[in-house]
Amino acid sequence: MIPGWGDLRLVPAALAVWSVALTAWNADVRAAVAMAAAWGVVGLAAAAAPRTRASIAPVLALAAVAASASGIVATQAVQARAWIPAHLGEVVEVEGAVSRSRALEVRRGEPRAAVRLEIARWSEPGGAWRRGRGTVVVVVDGAAESGLGAEMTVRGTLTSATGGTVDALLDASWARASPPRGWRAAVARARSDFEAVLDGVGTRTAPVVAGMVLGDTAGMPEELVAQLRGAGLAHLTAVSGAHFAILAAGLGAVLRRARASPVVVAGLTLAGCVAFAATVSGGGSVLRALVMAGVAAGALVAGRRGQPMPALAAAVIVLLLMRPELATDAGLALSVASVAAIAQLAPALSARLRRVVRAPLADVAALTLAAQAACLPILALIDAEVGPWAVAANAVATPFAVPVTLLGVAGLVLAGPAPAVAALLAHGAAWCAWPVVIAARAFTAAPGGEAGSATGVRGVLLGACVLAATVGAARLAGRRWRLAAAAAMLATVLLHAPPRWIPERWGGAIDGWTVVVCDVGQGDAILVRSDGATAMIDVGPPGDAAARCLERLGVDRIDLLVLSHEHADHTGGLREVREVAQIAHVWLPQAPANGTLEAVAGLSAAVPATGEAWEGGGVRVEVLQTGPTPRSRDGTEVNDSSTVVRIDAEGLTMIALGDLEVDGQLRLARVPRLAGADVVKVAHHGSAAQASVLAEALASPVALVSVGADNDHGHPAPETVALYGGGGATVLRTDLCGDIVLGARDGAPTLVRRCRSPVAP
Repeated sequence: MIPGWGDLRLVPAALAVWSVALTAWNADVRAAVAMAAAWGVVGLAAAAAPRTRASIAPVLALAAVAASASGIVATQAVQARAWIPAHLGEVVEVEGAVSRSRALEVRRGEPRAAVRLEIARWSEPGGAWRRGRGTVVVVVDGAAESGLGAEMTVRGTLTSATGGTVDALLDASWARASPPRGWRAAVARARSDFEAVLDGVGTRTAPVVAGMVLGDTAGMPEELVAQLRGAGLAHLTAVSGAHFAILAAGLGAVLRRARASPVVVAGLTLAGCVAFAATVSGGGSVLRALVMAGVAAGALVAGRRGQPMPALAAAVIVLLLMRPELATDAGLALSVASVAAIAQLAPALSARLRRVVRAPLADVAALTLAAQAACLPILALIDAEVGPWAVAANAVATPFAVPVTLLGVAGLVLAGPAPAVAALLAHGAAWCAWPVVIAARAFTAAPGGEAGSATGVRGVLLGACVLAATVGAARLAGRRWRLAAAAAMLATVLLHAPPRWIPERWGGAIDGWTVVVCDVGQGDAILVRSDGATAMIDVGPPGDAAARCLERLGVDRIDLLVLSHEHADHTGGLREVREVAQIAHVWLPQAPANGTLEAVAGLSAAVPATGEAWEGGGVRVEVLQTGPTPRSRDGTEVNDSSTVVRIDAEGLTMIALGDLEVDGQLRLARVPRLAGADVVKVAHHGSAAQASVLAEALASPVALVSVGADNDHGHPAPETVALYGGGGATVLRTDLCGDIVLGARDGAPTLVRRCRSPVAP
């Protein structure tokens, strides 16, 4: 033990297991074996060294054993998934159970769902079934019974995933499903009954309750989801370890008040947590909480006081030996980091804060400070941002997660046998969720609330500085803790500082670019500049994603803004863009909506005609095709009305296709000024609706796809990537690259910044 830090003897073993499993997943089996061997050498050296303290040698020996075990199970897990990389781009059939299902938007009148399958076996078409493991995401027709726990057989083309715990995407050609059976059927009924109860609640916070109780955030408006993320409250609206802690504490309090024996308290509390885990959809965070609940129950039965760090380390070891793929689960990493920080830092931080504020507020603030500081480097590593008011937002909203969770879980239990009582409980939970929603809106609207934390290398380094300074503020004695607290505040300011204030080599505004496709999720936002002039095509979905991109690039003036067509994923971010940049002129989409007209009020704006051109600085933009004017708001008609532009800058030529459907692409293929384009922005986020004749006419060496990671539409379609890639183009995708930043070198496009993930050749 380290004085003041609790029992950390299992921590080296947990680190060893995690490092080996992570190496196996991100590198290869040989690297994992080498990592396990390195831990073994450390253990043997510690045992052989005469000066090694007697208490340390067994700890490192255990870590070496754990590393060896992790190497074995991780190798087996990787080998069980070896069929996936061997068959990428090929048609396969798979069988598995649905571990998560999310309803998608209705297209062409057909409901659809994005389904996560835990594979049990696979085969080539017409071949014998073989055992295999893996997790794939497939988009299926909603007519299939694809709810949680259902058994599915799917045929489709395997494509690579973007990382995390998903091994591949499956572009399904057909799917067959059978309803869940046994306990899974009971879980499905309970979820369905509670969802029906929430539908009857009818308040705007009902989807928040669904997120907190079922882990289902599909019904939440996109604007609210963005506000929750910006305010650092997203963890409250997806079932995580905090919800299990609330449930366990509530059950334990009731049972103790009933004077139940420790064995009964431990057994029933653990049973409640197991039932809750079986009902919700969640990942590593949920499993971590469940294992820790089991450890705590064992300690209660044994009459020992539970200690968080040994329980947390044991949970990590057990989970990663049972499911080594969880080493890549960001949710598990965030959960472990926050629990460790709360255990090690929150009590000391609370003691410091109690000198200036009352105990309840000091305790809540200390918990939030510790957890946020520990999570910042991980969030930056996965390109996730959090606003500067996250600590304050959590201090306000987190206490209300307790009644929402307890009332919601009670409603879930009673939704089947007593729906009227469940409805009352659901109404209560919905009302208690209002402070969470209000806090998200208020703190994102507060001064500086739109400033997300830095990501990438700069974010990781500054996040680590914030964490180190927070540790110092909690643990240092004398006046040094005040210096550490000041350092933490300074690092936090730098973490949220606009990139234009910071040199690029320190992670500031990007320089040296000519064309940038901003990573705005599922939407489009493209910038082109030359000789002091900047043109922008589309402004991304609702929210500030496009505005953040402008800040990353140091752009505060747009000489021409082109809105290709009237869909929210292309026009939704207009107000936020106006807040960070001056706009000189706007080319409106065909049949602009009232909201778009209101957003451009006071600007020079008009609908362009085919052949119209604009020039400024070294940028020239020409309309190759626009219209026809859509007769309705039907998605296909609006897509086909996209304004297609040719942009010339710095010796590069780019064609931006908007969201053209096949008919519009066939019309465009007859336009003579397509030839010679260096770069093409692929139509409709790389959907399957592509005209090969247009791709052949363009023959561009670089094809750009603006698409959201893990989007609900299956974009980009594998055949689209193959269409452009097979023609010799380098296919760059924002879901893999982040911002795609191109410069001009000798009249040819070149990547200014490397993609964060491998891309198609």
